[in-house]
Amino acid sequence: MTDHLARLCFEGLGSTGRYTPHAYTLWLQGVDQSTDHVVYLHEVHHATLNDVTAWGSALHVYARLPAAAGQAFGHLLDACRTTHESLATFASVRLAAARHGVLDDVLSAYPDYVRLYDTATRLVQEIPGPGRKQLAMSALARLCMQTPVLDTVDEVGLEAFRLADMPDADRPDSRWRWFVRQGPAALAAAAEAADRVLAERFGPAALATDGPDGDLYESTASVHDLAWDAWEEAAYEHLRSLISVTGARTLDLNGHQEGSEALIRSVEAVHGDIGLRFPMSDEQRQDDAAVASAVLQQVRHDLTVGDRHRARLLERTPALVDVLARRPVHGDRPTLIVDARPARRLAALYRWPDETLPEPSGEPVVAVRAVVDHTEDGTEDETHPEKVVGHALVPEPDALPELAELWRGRGPLAACVSASCLVDTAWTLRWMEPLGALGPLFVLADVEPDRFVPAWVRDDRQVNAVTITVEESGRRRAALLFTAGTAWWLVLAEDVTVALMVEYLGRRLGPRLSSDPAPFEPVRDAATAVIGHLLATESFVSFDALRSGHV
Repeated sequence: MTDHLARLCFEGLGSTGRYTPHAYTLWLQGVDQSTDHVVYLHEVHHATLNDVTAWGSALHVYARLPAAAGQAFGHLLDACRTTHESLATFASVRLAAARHGVLDDVLSAYPDYVRLYDTATRLVQEIPGPGRKQLAMSALARLCMQTPVLDTVDEVGLEAFRLADMPDADRPDSRWRWFVRQGPAALAAAAEAADRVLAERFGPAALATDGPDGDLYESTASVHDLAWDAWEEAAYEHLRSLISVTGARTLDLNGHQEGSEALIRSVEAVHGDIGLRFPMSDEQRQDDAAVASAVLQQVRHDLTVGDRHRARLLERTPALVDVLARRPVHGDRPTLIVDARPARRLAALYRWPDETLPEPSGEPVVAVRAVVDHTEDGTEDETHPEKVVGHALVPEPDALPELAELWRGRGPLAACVSASCLVDTAWTLRWMEPLGALGPLFVLADVEPDRFVPAWVRDDRQVNAVTITVEESGRRRAALLFTAGTAWWLVLAEDVTVALMVEYLGRRLGPRLSSDPAPFEPVRDAATAVIGHLLATESFVSFDALRSGHV
């Protein structure tokens, strides 16, 4: 799904984002934090809207089917673009503004989205509080997407289904346009009805936090979650009653769950595992850690401008160590990092010459990386160089002590193993101890935290976490390092991703999570060196190396 018609994009002159039902990809410049937050939140809202609606479930499924069966995907996506982009643009700008202040010019670099934002702003202009404006826009978008599309797919058949099988009144953007024609009065009436429901069931406390000049983060504090959930559902039901005059058939607010599960089961019976979990239950969506994990699982941060880095194999000789020793990386000192990645992950991270592409089914690959400048055919060309990430393979654990001896303390020496390597228990038993003997051992978190944190909880492990900021070529990056023993786990991205991981760890570990900088100080230099190394040689970072997914 690389064609621009098969994805939702937030693109302009600044940071950019792209969403498909597989994941959202971000390229954040790291220069203007408020703009980066808008881009990030924009893509999160695309993902969230798909995850909580029937139309979104259909997109999730069709995006993962073989080409012949999945040909309906593009038409389904085209039928909900305005709904998707309107919610994502409005919600992301308002949320970022609540943190950074007025962002009147934040869309100047993204002119295609100004009209969508202005239309959404007009629709909620008569709703008094910022929190209720957000919820009303969410309720409207969910109503547009919560159509009986899954029932229709079941009736006509997965491969036979076409967009023409859905009446115009049951297509998301048709519904959106209908509400735009009604103007602000429709959403204002829905908000008033929801105010009454909330006051009757929960009293005035939540409403009191959401005045015309209220703070969006205060009004959405977790203590009022149940109240605002009831408010959104009441607003949704009012909007549902309004559009019913058009003949639109609309599911309950969470009416997609049973149909989504049934569709996934039927698809897997034919096509096998397509990498989707069943929709989150209402209880799971009340769990901040589960929501944080779901968001993290879908985010991918591109670290390159354009395509992935080229890669090729290098000979591992003492001369290579000498070359690396002459390259100052960490301050004025060189660094040697030994990397381990699954072969399948290496195939995704880089553009390899066909004859040297690692065997995807093989065990994790251990290598020393070196950046070289080469032309496309592999010969050196100083006039038109292209960055290539060379990999000098380390064939066996027994070769690691020799490598350390060749390095002889010239600068930081460390190992960086991706978490996805650790599922190979035989490889882990052979390699992890020798890699740890080199120096500080870092585990790059490239899988969702649900794969490793629950075991720490069961074992009653104490976890210490430290957040650091890294300046790289005028760009600001954030990293989280946390340890439950000897290795330091590493999340490298920006502050939103780091905050989500901290939220997840705090919710799952409770008092077992601490933030003491003292244990981190002995490995700070090595950690900074590893982060610089990753920024220079890794094409992207994400949490989906084991290819799990969800609706």
